[in-house]
Amino acid sequence: MPAPMRISGGILAGGEGRRFGGTDKGWLLYRQRPFIAHVLERFVPQVDEVTISANRNLTRYAALGWPVVSDTLGQGPLAGLLRLLETAPYDWLLCVPCDAVHLPRDLRQHLQAAQRAENSNLAVLHDGERAHPTCCLLRRDLAGDLRGYLRGGGRAMGRWQQRHRPAVACRPGPLVNLNDMAALVGACNNPPP
Repeated sequence: MPAPMRISGGILAGGEGRRFGGTDKGWLLYRQRPFIAHVLERFVPQVDEVTISANRNLTRYAALGWPVVSDTLGQGPLAGLLRLLETAPYDWLLCVPCDAVHLPRDLRQHLQAAQRAENSNLAVLHDGERAHPTCCLLRRDLAGDLRGYLRGGGRAMGRWQQRHRPAVACRPGPLVNLNDMAALVGACNNPPP
């Protein structure tokens, strides 16, 4: 029986928050707690360590007790993902966004099963309606290819992932990403189970 795979955890919290008027999404409140607190609660049990990718409020994120890294490219979530890959202590990285406040507690299980079934170096979550490229499991050695993609002007995470023929982890039920005010108000008024 193979040894269990050790997995680094990475949270993307470096966005500009344009849909929230420039507010750092990780610190927006949902049910009286910051988004980042909800994500950490569900994410920490699934990984062997956690690193947060952020570009502002670094001291505040560091006070949560986890390492914080910043990207230097300023090219959206892919730049944050690259930084997480470059600093990951283990061969595999499980990445999630800071606005997935109802992150599946079995995300690792689903992504690992898809990755193993297809012997892929990348697996992406699909909720039955659409793919969620920022919820992915990938090998750390993809960092070089991602760096080249970014240097070539690439910015679309899904497009970069498709170059690697990702395994698709189907997990029914919508992933609740609170990525704009309408989604936040809707989730507060009609919280998922």
